[in-house]
Amino acid sequence: MSALCRQPSGRTLGLACLALATASAMAQPIPKINSLSAEWLQRGSTNEITLTGENIGDATGFLISGRTGLSATISPMGSPSINVESSSGGISAINAKDDKSVTAKIAIAADAELGAREIRIATPTGVSNPLPLNIGHLPEIAERQPNHSLDQAQMIELPAVITGRIGAAAEIDHFRFKARKSQNVVFEVYAARAGWQLDSSLALLDAKGNELARNEDARGLDSEVVITIPEDGEYIAQLRDFRYQGGGDHRYRLLAGVMPHVTSVFPFGGQRGQNVEVELQGSNLGGASKVTLRIDPASPLGSQEIRANTSMGFSNPFPFDVGLLPEFTERETNSAANRTNDVVVPVVINGRIKGDKDSDAFKFSAQKDQQFIFEVIAQRFGSPLDVLLTLTDANGAILQRNDDAMGADARIEHKFAADGKHVVLVEDLLQRNGDTFGYRLSIRQPQPDFSVRVLPDNPRIHRGGHVPLRCELTRLTGFAETVRIAFSELPAGLHSEPLLLTPSSPGSGLLIISASRDCPLGTFPIKLIATSTMAGKQISRTVEPLSGDKTAKEAFLTVLEEPPFEIELATLSAALEQNQSVTLEVVAQRREAFNGEIKITAEGFSAGREPITRSLEFEPITLKDEQTRARLTLKAKTDSEIGTRPVIIKGDASWNGHNVTQYSPSLPVTITQVPFVLSTTLKRLAVTALPPGSQSAASEATFTVRAERRAGFTNEIGLILEGLPDGITAMIDKIPANTGETQVKLVATEKAPAGKELTLKVLGTGLFNDRNYKHRSGEIKLSVNAPAENEEAVKAAGSN
Repeated sequence: MSALCRQPSGRTLGLACLALATASAMAQPIPKINSLSAEWLQRGSTNEITLTGENIGDATGFLISGRTGLSATISPMGSPSINVESSSGGISAINAKDDKSVTAKIAIAADAELGAREIRIATPTGVSNPLPLNIGHLPEIAERQPNHSLDQAQMIELPAVITGRIGAAAEIDHFRFKARKSQNVVFEVYAARAGWQLDSSLALLDAKGNELARNEDARGLDSEVVITIPEDGEYIAQLRDFRYQGGGDHRYRLLAGVMPHVTSVFPFGGQRGQNVEVELQGSNLGGASKVTLRIDPASPLGSQEIRANTSMGFSNPFPFDVGLLPEFTERETNSAANRTNDVVVPVVINGRIKGDKDSDAFKFSAQKDQQFIFEVIAQRFGSPLDVLLTLTDANGAILQRNDDAMGADARIEHKFAADGKHVVLVEDLLQRNGDTFGYRLSIRQPQPDFSVRVLPDNPRIHRGGHVPLRCELTRLTGFAETVRIAFSELPAGLHSEPLLLTPSSPGSGLLIISASRDCPLGTFPIKLIATSTMAGKQISRTVEPLSGDKTAKEAFLTVLEEPPFEIELATLSAALEQNQSVTLEVVAQRREAFNGEIKITAEGFSAGREPITRSLEFEPITLKDEQTRARLTLKAKTDSEIGTRPVIIKGDASWNGHNVTQYSPSLPVTITQVPFVLSTTLKRLAVTALPPGSQSAASEATFTVRAERRAGFTNEIGLILEGLPDGITAMIDKIPANTGETQVKLVATEKAPAGKELTLKVLGTGLFNDRNYKHRSGEIKLSVNAPAENEEAVKAAGSN
């Protein structure tokens, strides 16, 4: 649930306050934010950050995802640089509205939830895209330049997180800090793990510049140094790119301080509803090495972040997996096919490759035709293990082997050909080992499932209007049931029919929201739920909003005032075949005083995100002046998608200097497949007009006509060559039943129109389901050349 917005006065506003639109304001474009001046804030602090973007000058508040603990207000603009005094009063200087930036004052409670949130700007005309806003427990410090030499080292107080960037090639950042003898000081770089370009090299120096420690790749490409301070005094952290590169995206976050730091955990997860003892390795953990976790029976499944909380504060986060399957911890010795741990599948196995050339072997029983997935999680949870996963029969014969299915983690999917005992072995590809070389091996049967995403995440709708949302269904592991997608609830005045995606329908569809003319204005959170059945039980999944191509935590709908026009349809449905056309009757309902042009186009039908023109061609229509009706003709392409899909008509107009877009209700359009399509092997031919009896082949041309048969059509296809003039004969035969092509031969005589370029087409006819079908090929250009002069004349002409 998003945090509520607050006005500068501090008065709390409900979400509906965020869109107090006027007739002129609702034509404004949707707001967009591009960047935040600070992406990380400390818990228990109050900060001012600047959001930059487009169309945000009329911001009314902010929406922040997650549980309570954050409040955000718009910081009032300062006094103008020049004030005025008027002789009669009533005139004063103000700052001009800045449409590209807004300053937010964000207060974070001391117990606010740590981790990632999303922040959006709300305006009278809609809600912006989200940007990540992260809450941490350490003070946040921004890098200050110059700090590229020992003498320029930036003084910092630990603990802290320094945010900076290596902005140019060969640039080196320096940070000076004070520490006491015997303190364990931790420095950890977050860069590559955040998707930034920095390949870090981190060194710790004494005050004279002598190197005490250096690290490059402790966490993937990210560096980590933990050092015990030898003497009281000042020290320097030195950070650069390992390749001496730099640039705008060579960003980093450098965590530094005497603080709890977890380098490894075991096991990586546990079963829901059970207790699990977790072994911790790291620094400054207060002497503790183990902690018992109680996993609630309702705990969310999957990976989540955990932080150790000690007397010295919070540690860095580490991932922890919650599952449903029984758990098994390996028991040594189990390093060969004849020395195994016996397990009952399905199961999750927790183990470590600890000894020299260690490998872990597990024996299990499987029945004929059973299918299992063997998946190792190691590197994804911070383990250095580069897994080699091997599946064998009871005699040691290798059935399947895998390395690096997902990064350095391995995955095997296997269907067993016979009943019996089998063995799965886990080892390090490079034969390394150690206490930190942990893994989590799940052995499970494939489970059908599904997920649904929706876009956009911030739609806008006008009173009395409609807006489409695209829902995209992903079917997993053979899932083949109908999925129903519907809103969990909608505010009064809004309506939407559920979307049903059957096993035979495309993997996406349009869900239409309609608003009544008295629908409350404002911005409202919206939530979609997808339901289906699995093994006779109803299951539901929350639909994930998409902002661009990234998932968002929440979605919002903004209701605006009535638009200057509305789009309706007089046509209720349409059906056509490939290569045929259909005309739709479109009605534009204009409000009084609006007589501007309205451009009419179409959207929808495509199974994916491709435009409607993937399958349907049309020419946009412009309604001028006071015109209210249009006839939009759609033509299905010969290679169009087939089936019944929704099409919506879109109207665009300019009003008060801004674009206004309105949509019609959805219209079901059905395209059926034609039984055959013709094509030719050559698009351009040439013949020479020669008298009969000529021995030259120049008067002849040959090409092939091919038929793409569809929908089970096998009958013969009769052929006619259209556009053939006098003086040229064609030897053309039908395409026989159950065959795909035939040849056509053209012969030109002296009566052929020499010097001309002709356009020919092949017309095919065929009988299918008691109906005659016709199809024309594409154009063939035929050039008719005049005969050459006799050889002597040609030579004479050449000598001149």
